[in-house]
Amino acid sequence: MRQQSKESIVILFIVGVLALNYPMLDLFDQPWMPFGVPLLYLYLYLVWLVLIILLIVVVEHSEIHRPDRPATLLGNASQPEAAPTERRRASDANPTESP
Repeated sequence: MRQQSKESIVILFIVGVLALNYPMLDLFDQPWMPFGVPLLYLYLYLVWLVLIILLIVVVEHSEIHRPDRPATLLGNASQPEAAPTERRRASDANPTESP
């Protein structure tokens, strides 16, 4: 994970703590009920949803995309090692050779 994404996650945590702490919660503790839901509950769930969505965006953009076929460090990089199923098929085709 990149350093920038770690910093973004820490910032999201701090913003979440501040948004879900006493002074902010007291602002939304009103008797007004939009859509029949108390304002405090609506605020809590919307902040929670926004924090989750932002966290998903940060994590998705922080992944380091690797190439489909990584280069081998040992041996010849131009000749990739055969998969175990391919080796098994090759040994089944020539039963006289021992693996």
